[in-house]
Amino acid sequence: MTTPAGPRSGDDTHDLIDDALYQLAERRHKWLGDPLAAITLLASLTGQAERMLPEHVLEARDNGATWHDIATALATSPARPSSATAPTPQSPTAGGPTTTEPAANHAT
Repeated sequence: MTTPAGPRSGDDTHDLIDDALYQLAERRHKWLGDPLAAITLLASLTGQAERMLPEHVLEARDNGATWHDIATALATSPARPSSATAPTPQSPTAGGPTTTEPAANHAT
């Protein structure tokens, strides 16, 4: 598998998004002359695209793509924990306030 070039936008992507926006407006009976309707429809399209990414990331990983390859495809860089974001024993967890403090009994 080769490292992909990063994403790019041009006339082709503009035309596709414009067509998708128009079709979605027709399906939802919205008028694209209303800026708020257009914003809402664009947010729907970008939101759907974002929800599709995890499936494609998993498929790319299954096919041998590295995290660097995926980061390049997303026009970002692989995450590297910094001292500010690296997990520590005092990091909050879903199970309680920190990993070093026992969970409080919140009986009511």
